[in-house]
Amino acid sequence: MSMLDNAVQSIQIGMEDFHDHDERRVLSAIRNLYAGILLLFKYKLQQLSPEDSDEALLKTKVLPVIDPATGGVLWVGKGKKTVEVQDIVERLSNLGITGVDWKLLHALQSIRNDIEHYFSTLPTERMKEAVANSLHLITQFCEPHLDERPVEILGQECWDLMLSVATVFEAELKSCQDNLRSVEWPFEQIADSIAFMVCPECESRLVKVNDPAARRGAITFICQSCQEEVDYCGVVGPAVEARMAGENHWRVRGGDEPATCTCPECGHDALLVDEDECAACFY
Repeated sequence: MSMLDNAVQSIQIGMEDFHDHDERRVLSAIRNLYAGILLLFKYKLQQLSPEDSDEALLKTKVLPVIDPATGGVLWVGKGKKTVEVQDIVERLSNLGITGVDWKLLHALQSIRNDIEHYFSTLPTERMKEAVANSLHLITQFCEPHLDERPVEILGQECWDLMLSVATVFEAELKSCQDNLRSVEWPFEQIADSIAFMVCPECESRLVKVNDPAARRGAITFICQSCQEEVDYCGVVGPAVEARMAGENHWRVRGGDEPATCTCPECGHDALLVDEDECAACFY
């Protein structure tokens, strides 16, 4: 059986498990989905590996050897251990694989790790998010880089199951994002950080404000996934920090001062330098 066949079967079994009424099979569902997605990426690395390299791009260990025919150096894979997530992302990116939102893969990895350790408390909405992330990764990857439409690879039944779950999750996410966009945030940088707002308890993106008319520190959040209520700083601080990290990197590289720095009061990298005030705790 080929690596692609293994990938497809893992994803198909994952979706069958997800729709089973036995809650214990949800663990198997997320494991299989995650494994199947990784196998799809590994299949591409297998395709791109040079001939007679023992699938070098797949292997964790790659060693130089002398080609007896030419005297040149060849890079050959050694052992059976294959690359992990970060190596997969780096190798595919360096090989020109574009258009894949790798943040979705890392989010899927996080959900998979959570379910391994906190299975009894992981809410259903996080499972839906895992399926939605998987669907987007498959869509972004298959047709541009495997030259096949996702439905042709996975089969109509599996694809329809994934679409049904992802559609529900995306509708819930849109409702939450619309709620967040309706708030009059005290700083523009917070409005720009909406996409980074997650529940600090379960890391779900399905967060809303309780009262869109509330202002500044009176704003509180409710997670639609785990129902945890969170104060303003608990959501805004990490979101602004994540949003500004990239901008700060490029500002510093260009010789400018970062737009934010670490707040001595709350500890988040959310103190807005130009405003001289912390977006998270208003210090």
